[in-house]
Amino acid sequence: MKSYSLIFLIFVLGLLSKNRLIYISAGVLLTFSFLKLMPSSPSAQKIILDVGVILLVIGVMMPFSQGSIMIQDLYKSLFTSMGCISFIIGILSSVMAKDGVELMKNSPEVMIGLLFGTIIGTAFFGGIPVGPLVAAGLAAFIINLIGKFV
Repeated sequence: MKSYSLIFLIFVLGLLSKNRLIYISAGVLLTFSFLKLMPSSPSAQKIILDVGVILLVIGVMMPFSQGSIMIQDLYKSLFTSMGCISFIIGILSSVMAKDGVELMKNSPEVMIGLLFGTIIGTAFFGGIPVGPLVAAGLAAFIINLIGKFV
């Protein structure tokens, strides 16, 4: 029963903060765990993570598929100051995310802080639960920056 207590705590935090993304996710994990449907191999867990990222990307790209954003809108938005800044930040964040993945591979202990920070940010500060990868990239950037001065 100990293995369920942490995810149950996350479930309760989601309920208390009225964050349905957290409590639904934790509830699904609890249900799958109780039913012994949770994959234990790293390769199966990687597939589930990939599916989650794919669903996230589909959600972000939906306006393109529904015709609410057209090619001319894309062209116009890239050549505004806000569009240029967004484009550059998109590039930087993807590069930082790559460094974050390397940080998580080389120092898996950072995952605990990233995960709980993301949960608290989502549950109590209105964040969204896509943060661990973004947080890992930002953490890697700051860790590398501090490493240059220490």
